[in-house]
Amino acid sequence: MENQIVSQTKNLENPAALSWVYILFNFKTREMNIALSFNLSKQLSNFDTAQKLVYYRNFSSPFDALAHKFLLENLSFESVMHNIKQENPTLSNLTPEINNK
Repeated sequence: MENQIVSQTKNLENPAALSWVYILFNFKTREMNIALSFNLSKQLSNFDTAQKLVYYRNFSSPFDALAHKFLLENLSFESVMHNIKQENPTLSNLTPEINNK
């Protein structure tokens, strides 16, 4: 149990060791892309310029990240947008926040 706690603490100190669920939103087409990454800062360079990062959440367990992604994919568009707006009301691009982590 103690090893598990130490391992989780190390993951929080090293953002690259986390699993990330994120949502990219294309304001022109109103399409949303829900994705999973183990290195979100590296993924940032691969984003399409028409898409903006509007939501992200990190998990220390890949299983939890996958479960969260599955949940988001199975919600309605309106429900996902409601959840995003709870965290990011203006739907601003959150890419700078990730670059600073």
